[in-house]
Amino acid sequence: MHAIALLAAASAHLQVPAEVDPAALRDADLVFHTSTSTQAQAIVWATASPYAHVGLVERQGEQVYVLEAVQPVKRTAWAAWTRRGLGGHVTVMRHPGLDDPARTAILARARRYLGRPYDLTFAPGDDRLYCSELIYLAFAAVGVHLGTWTPASELGLSSPPVQALLRRRWRSHPACAGASSLAACMPALGRTEIVTPASLRGDPRLTLVASSYPPTLR
Repeated sequence: MHAIALLAAASAHLQVPAEVDPAALRDADLVFHTSTSTQAQAIVWATASPYAHVGLVERQGEQVYVLEAVQPVKRTAWAAWTRRGLGGHVTVMRHPGLDDPARTAILARARRYLGRPYDLTFAPGDDRLYCSELIYLAFAAVGVHLGTWTPASELGLSSPPVQALLRRRWRSHPACAGASSLAACMPALGRTEIVTPASLRGDPRLTLVASSYPPTLR
């Protein structure tokens, strides 16, 4: 019986549309892609996932936008957002249990952060935000807590791209205040909990709607 269930799940996965139709997107859908920045490379290595960035769909009539935490938190037209992703690939996830008022509330909360600076240190707090943190806070407005807050020590911090990023940024991280070196600060950095795009993508409450990624990377 277990094998049958696995085969059914695999079959459903393969039947997911391989092209993302913006007309089919709904408010509060989550959209993921692989950004091409140096930071994105570090996130891919740290999380062992192609998903380095995530945003939230907002529809305005026939127009589709993505609310995203970059520098600063802003609203980006769909076409511009997809162009920034590696190969133009996009994965769309949806919470099937949301009604229209819930989707409206999620977007309203996300809009409250428009203009907020980007958090280069991935530190706790909402005075500055990183991409998956924005999504987490927006959904929390309706009592849905997506993803998993993971101690940074459980991520792939030893990989060269991540170490290079840490060397550039550790001095500005609140946890490193007073530390004499990156090595001295690593225990505190390791205790910092982060919600990653990969953990949002893996939340079992979300349904895969469409993905232009190869099936093995969806």
